[in-house]
Amino acid sequence: MPLPERFQLVKISRQKIMVLADTAEEILSQIDTGTNEDDEGLKAMIADWNGQVINPQTFSDFRDFSSWTSAKNFARMAFNQEKYISDLTWGELIQIINFVCHAEGKESEHSYALGLLEKNFDANPSDLIYWPDAWFQDKDMFHVDLTPEEMAAYLMAKSGRFLSDAPQIDLRYPIPSSTAS
Repeated sequence: MPLPERFQLVKISRQKIMVLADTAEEILSQIDTGTNEDDEGLKAMIADWNGQVINPQTFSDFRDFSSWTSAKNFARMAFNQEKYISDLTWGELIQIINFVCHAEGKESEHSYALGLLEKNFDANPSDLIYWPDAWFQDKDMFHVDLTPEEMAAYLMAKSGRFLSDAPQIDLRYPIPSSTAS
């Protein structure tokens, strides 16, 4: 199931992504060879890169991205703009959760969808989805099988944000009082 239509990412040309990815690799290479963050040439490269994306990145972002993603995905993610959606619907929330749970799309799209959940529900959605044992603070709940609707209900209950068109869903497990948000 794709992301809801109104949350689709802006399409960026492959050529633009490749140019930015190559630049990110070049910046990383300079950092790896000892160029520090006060270097004027490096600052200019980062500023030029940041001038072409939606989400500016810092020296440490460039230094560290290769430990968790590729340069191509790093460039794509710089165009993701997660935001609070005041008129989010129940159906859209379920669609976003399904998208995340099924790891659909590219890594950058998956990251964006998870970011939407985090921005809209202050309830640590990544732990609820990937590490329910941590979310529920019960090591026996690692393999708990929650439906997307149940996940949505837990996110709403924990965050205190209830969608106007959400159905009443009984929660099978108590919500821990100190879940990290």
